[in-house]
Amino acid sequence: MNLPIKNYAVQLRLFIVLLLTLQISLLQSVKADTDPYTPYINSVPQVQQVLSEVNSGTGSSAITTRKFIFGSNNNINSVYAIMAYPQQQGVYPALLILHGGGSKAEDVYHLVEAYAQRGYVTFAFDMPGICNAKNTPNSSGPWKSRPGGEGPRFDIANGLQNSTLVDAEVAGIEAFNFVSSQKNVDVKNIGITGFSWGGYSTTMLAGLLGKRVKAAYSVFGCGYYEKGSFWTKIIADLPETVREPWLKYFDAGRRAPNIKAPYFLEATSNDTYFWPEAVENTLKAIHSTKNHVWDPNFNHKQMPAGPMMQQIYFDHYLKGIGQPFGIAKITREQLQADSSKKITIKVNMPAGITVSSVILYYSEPTQNWQTRVWVPLTALGSGNSYTVSIPADMVKKGVDYYAYVTDDRTVAVASDMYNTLHKLE
Repeated sequence: MNLPIKNYAVQLRLFIVLLLTLQISLLQSVKADTDPYTPYINSVPQVQQVLSEVNSGTGSSAITTRKFIFGSNNNINSVYAIMAYPQQQGVYPALLILHGGGSKAEDVYHLVEAYAQRGYVTFAFDMPGICNAKNTPNSSGPWKSRPGGEGPRFDIANGLQNSTLVDAEVAGIEAFNFVSSQKNVDVKNIGITGFSWGGYSTTMLAGLLGKRVKAAYSVFGCGYYEKGSFWTKIIADLPETVREPWLKYFDAGRRAPNIKAPYFLEATSNDTYFWPEAVENTLKAIHSTKNHVWDPNFNHKQMPAGPMMQQIYFDHYLKGIGQPFGIAKITREQLQADSSKKITIKVNMPAGITVSSVILYYSEPTQNWQTRVWVPLTALGSGNSYTVSIPADMVKKGVDYYAYVTDDRTVAVASDMYNTLHKLE
């Protein structure tokens, strides 16, 4: 008589265990799908050790440069940082300067001091998981024991926190918060700039921090890696269960719609890492003021005018000095009787700024962007309208092309990229 009751009790207990297991599994799944950056959005790190503090310069160019280590990611990581600021009392705009992959804070040290001498509070740091692990003696953390290469940045099979990009971008968020907490910083005027992976991080942080960022200038660094980049195959080879959450949380392009600041992307036409497909998709995703340039025939190297352009850009948006960049657009494409195509370029320059040159660059399709040769054609016109014709033989070859406009400040901007075989949209 008791046996059926006993069996029922055993089955009930098994059912409860299975239910609890399912509940725990669901909770773990939800936890795994939680944005890894959310807990750190307002985290202000503490200084662990001051390494040095040096005063230099005279007069209005006198600055203080402090080198120290701060704790990051719940103090899992110790991060080396350089901060410089004007000695004269006051409140100043601030600028986060982000180094590239395999680089380090010391590699942008000259920029930290140069901008401080120009009236900014500046900050650079070793980006954990992005910097050179073998040449950053003052930074430490579990990320340093990971193998080199791109792998650890895409390694989230065992959880989002396993990607070293979490270490890098959390440090970026906390660095921004640290700068924001300084009494000599105007919290309404903080900008971010970076190179390569630092450009990716500029895009990522501008999206994560939204309206707290006043201006962003990325030097060959964007999102939408899967659309066309050095990392496209790496992403394609990831299992779907890994690829989708990586794109959701770690692709800077997915963060781009939340960028509120004016955003400029200095791209290179022949870049090994950030191809035009990735650049174009990132720009399309941004709803705030945006602009860009294609440095013609450059491959992952900033053009000579680039550093001056950054200064002009931040002086305008963070200090209210000078004028913004102009805008270049291709507005019309007309097929001519000889099968050439007449291109109309519209240029919009701010008050007091004049056009120095309008050039259309085109290139024939090749196996990859890095082997392209971009040929210049000078456009003719005046005011805000210029025209130029692409030869018929080049039209038939389906060349890609874009407008490149330089003003009297040496600032260069570009239009979107188009192809002669596709209808202009």
